[in-house]
Amino acid sequence: MSAPVDKAHPVDLTVDKPAREFRVEWASGEKSAYGFDYLAALCPCANCKEERKERERNPLAVLSGPSGPTELENVEMVGRYALNFIWRGGCGAGIYSFDYLYEIAPGRAESPGEGEG
Repeated sequence: MSAPVDKAHPVDLTVDKPAREFRVEWASGEKSAYGFDYLAALCPCANCKEERKERERNPLAVLSGPSGPTELENVEMVGRYALNFIWRGGCGAGIYSFDYLYEIAPGRAESPGEGEG
């Protein structure tokens, strides 16, 4: 009997800077494509989570941050479980676990940021 497939395990990761897209092929065979703006908006670091909560509490709050399209400066592996996206002019502290990326995959998540602690 074979072991169950960990759906949130990537078998292929592709950064396409000209298309401004990050793509993942999962062990389950599913494929996900994330726009850079989408990923940056859902940064899981503590500061970005707080900013999203503040926007929910007060939609008129003035928040600092980069304007214009999000540019990816670099992406690095964090152990064997996550990626760290470094956004030019934005945040570079978010650790995007593969479980989190699987959960927020466009088309899968009912609404961005749902299920955040």
